[in-house]
Order: sequence, then structure tokens, then C-alpha cells
Amino acid sequence: MLRDREKVSSAAGLVQAVAIIVTLTLSVRASNNVLQTTVLLLAKFDLTYTQLEVGLLMATMFTYTLVAALVNSRVSVTAHRRLFILFSALYALSLFTFTFSNRMPVLAYVSLAGVSYGFIFPNIMTAAQLFPDQRLRERVIAAYTLALTISLIAGPALESLILAHFPLRLSFLFFTPLGIVVVALSPLVRSPEGAG
Repeated sequence: MLRDREKVSSAAGLVQAVAIIVTLTLSVRASNNVLQTTVLLLAKFDLTYTQLEVGLLMATMFTYTLVAALVNSRVSVTAHRRLFILFSALYALSLFTFTFSNRMPVLAYVSLAGVSYGFIFPNIMTAAQLFPDQRLRERVIAAYTLALTISLIAGPALESLILAHFPLRLSFLFFTPLGIVVVALSPLVRSPEGAG
């Protein structure tokens, strides 16, 4: 009887972990698409950036993503969880702030979005790999990969639908709830210290 309860508990834990990983992946990647595409449009058409400035703006975002990912790989296991939660909140905030951005603060907002993404995504990938059983781990990674692929389709589709009916700046408000989902779920993500 106890073994049956352990199996049910284990299965429920697995379903919960996969649901969290899949929802986070969909939310982060779909909302990140608006940062990679609509920020360019906002900079070019609303903020009158030159083509060079638009390119440098995106280079800045991805430089911060790279730096954050490198720092993330060097921080202690216990710091991962706190940083993941902190940068999840800052990611949601960065989505919201683009709605009200002007020429100068947009650089700070893309930097914040970039560094947040650099801390969030590696930790989601790590959580997908923390299952001790290899077969189970492969299934969770497959679910993560499927969610990533779906979000690469859903994000631009949703963004196109929004941009067809609303101004550029408002599109960020539509994606902010996805950032809030990330904040809400971030404390539930398994970390290496809690694995096994």
C-alpha cells in the first residue's frame, strides 16, 4: 500500500514538475519573442533610432544575456534559486516597462531583459534535466523541447495578431501576463540542491 502511494506521489510530482517546466518554457520563450522583434520596431519607428542604433540595441540585449548566462554558470547552487526568482520578477518588469519607454531608458530596459533572460532560461533547462531516472529525464527534456518549439510558433503568431489590432507599445502589455506567470512559477522550479 505504501509503495502504491509512493508511485502516485511520484507520478503527481512528475506531472507537476513537467507542467511547471512546460508552462515556464512557453511563457518565457513566447514573451521573449516580443523583445526580439517588437523592440526593434519600437526603436525604429516610435523612438526614431537609426538602423545602426537598432542593431546596437539588440546587440546590447544579447550581450547582457551572454554575460548573465556566464555568471549563472559560476554562481553557487544555492544562489541559482534566488537569482532565478529575482530575475524572473525583473523579466516581467522589463516587459511592462517597454510600454512606457522613450529613447534613453529603452537601453536600460533591453539590458534588464537581456540579463534576466540569461539567468532564467539556463535554469529552466537545468530543471528539465534534474530527474534521476534516465528514461524519465529524457521524457521531461522531450516535453521541454516540444514546449520550446510550440512557443517559437505561438509567440510570433500571437504577436502578429496583437500588432494587427493595437499600437506597438501596447503589445508589451499583452505579453506582461506571461512574465507574471514566470514570476508565479519560479519558486516552484526544482533546483540542483532540491533534486533527487
